Amino acid sequence: MATGTAAQIIAVKSPSFASDPRLNDFIALAGYHVSQSAYGTRYQYALALVVLHWLTLDAQRGGSSSSSGSGVGGAITSEKEGDLARSYGAPPSSTKEANAYYGGTIYGQEFLSLRNTCILTPHHRVSLGGVTRVR
Repeated sequence: MATGTAAQIIAVKSPSFASDPRLNDFIALAGYHVSQSAYGTRYQYALALVVLHWLTLDAQRGGSSSSSGSGVGGAITSEKEGDLARSYGAPPSSTKEANAYYGGTIYGQEFLSLRNTCILTPHHRVSLGGVTRVR
């Protein structure tokens, strides 16, 4: 199956997450973060990758299919093992931070790669001493 619904793609990519009772809610929430017009025929795939990223982060923070982990939005910035002490960064607020946020899981990295193929970013033309360069 090359295409399908976000739930079907999740079942193929990570069967362990496919049975999570929160799956449809996560997919609905991902719709607020992923634009159907920007991703076109890859929209369901983008939704699935975002949901898989969230579920992976949730599992890393101690969540399960019936409960969420710590609920903290940022990445772990420090961790101590004896008498567990964990520090989290702030959730992403810029493109650079979002790239770092999604870079934290294989699904997030795959989402960033997909985003780069689907969404064209503006480039600036700069003329330096008669030579025009695209940045």
